[in-house]
Amino acid sequence: MNAKFILLLLVVATTMLLPDTQGAEVIKCRTPKDCAGPCRKQTGCPHGKCMNRTCRCNRCG
Repeated sequence: MNAKFILLLLVVATTMLLPDTQGAEVIKCRTPKDCAGPCRKQTGCPHGKCMNRTCRCNRCG
């Protein structure tokens, strides 16, 4: 019983610490300008970087 409880707490803590899954869709890019439109659709903010040919969207504020 005690081991199951600790495992459950570990799973809950891990899911709370993981980043948001919003923006998890893979967007291919070549330049940062390629990320502005898709990032605006996903996060509502056009801020993004093109890293390893994949957009990384940032949130505003």
